[in-house]
Amino acid sequence: MKSYNFRLQRLLGFRNMQEEEAIRELGMRKMALEKETAKLSGLKKKEEYLLDWWQKQVEADIELPNLQVTQEYNRHLEGLLDRQAEQYRKKKTQVEEQREVAKQCWRKKRMLEILKSKASVEHLRQEKINEQKLIDELVINSYFRKGGD
Repeated sequence: MKSYNFRLQRLLGFRNMQEEEAIRELGMRKMALEKETAKLSGLKKKEEYLLDWWQKQVEADIELPNLQVTQEYNRHLEGLLDRQAEQYRKKKTQVEEQREVAKQCWRKKRMLEILKSKASVEHLRQEKINEQKLIDELVINSYFRKGGD
């Protein structure tokens, strides 16, 4: 029996490489998203600390210069938070887009794998048919050589 050779094997290899590259890119984008998440979390902690400090200042004697500096810093922090939240949203969108690309690559590869599997099964079926035909011919030839009773 001759070995089976899938005609689209090179394309399947290419699809494998595409999927691996898409997964690698997805991993890199997830790491970038985690960095943005950590930055955003750090800024939120700073904001919480500032609000706690401000609350303590309000409960105690309020000093106008400290209050003004705190308010300016709070505005600055809010600006940083807004920019960081925007960066986070962009990175999250990029991760979702890359996840969809990876899914599409997987689907294309899977489709070829299914085709390969079906073609292999068909090849085996055809080989069995050919083998049975050969056996039948051998039996018929040996029957007629012996005298064909």
